[in-house]
Amino acid sequence: MMLFRTLLAISLMLAPLARADTLQVVTSIAPVQGLVAEIMIGVGTPKLLLSHPISPHDFAMRPSQAKAIRDADVLFYVGETLEPWLVNTLRARTEDTIAVRLGDIPDLNLFDARELDEFDAHDEKHTEEYDPHYWLDPENALKWLAAIAERLETVDQTNTAIYRTNLERAQREVTTASNVTTAMLSVMTDTKLIITHDSIQYFERAFGLSAVGAFAASDGQRAGARSLNALLNQIGPDTCIVEDITHPSRITDSLPKGIRHVTVDPMGYDQLGEGYYPRLLNTLAQALLGCRD
Repeated sequence: MMLFRTLLAISLMLAPLARADTLQVVTSIAPVQGLVAEIMIGVGTPKLLLSHPISPHDFAMRPSQAKAIRDADVLFYVGETLEPWLVNTLRARTEDTIAVRLGDIPDLNLFDARELDEFDAHDEKHTEEYDPHYWLDPENALKWLAAIAERLETVDQTNTAIYRTNLERAQREVTTASNVTTAMLSVMTDTKLIITHDSIQYFERAFGLSAVGAFAASDGQRAGARSLNALLNQIGPDTCIVEDITHPSRITDSLPKGIRHVTVDPMGYDQLGEGYYPRLLNTLAQALLGCRD
């Protein structure tokens, strides 16, 4: 009897550990993976579906990736506007997979998707959709981190203390990085940005930058000839072309000499790993400072 009780006690202690070791967490894109991974340090590493810097609007999942979702305990993603390729798989997933749509987290800072021919109309709503690149506002990133930790605690209570410790550390690091980025970009207030893909609106608003137009909208729709010509006519000595590498444009190949041109990755694929979000902010800021060279 004593042996039985001893074995039972050991099995009860090991059961939660086995659950934590096998927790299957899947993330849709790099910004989501980067933030989830921060909360999971010491527990595991979330799987990333879209693992290279291409437009998430046009991505097509492989069968193995759809299976990863079906087998997952938790799926974190942004929302169908940014990731339409998830719609059918989400409908077919089992009830065992918890799907967390981070774009629906309460109290996010939300900005309307900008129309290409009315870029300065910040205060009037012209579309029925929000710009889905929420993570580029550090305040939104802080709220996502809290929501991610809360959900992971719910499904994996054994590691609650780890998740909470990681949350506190990650939020401190994001706040510090945001303050540093604000100081870095304070010299950019007079620079007019033209974006190849309207993907950095949240970053612009957070750090006081000014964009005058884009070659493609936040949903990937390209500007028509008339809108494009009007935009190109605005290019001057105080203008900088910002090329989103996930949505390249042939127009940048034929820019007049002397026009400033920088490239950015708003999804931060090269920044993945511990400390992801502070590196993302720093890398974006350093790239945009190239507009002043």
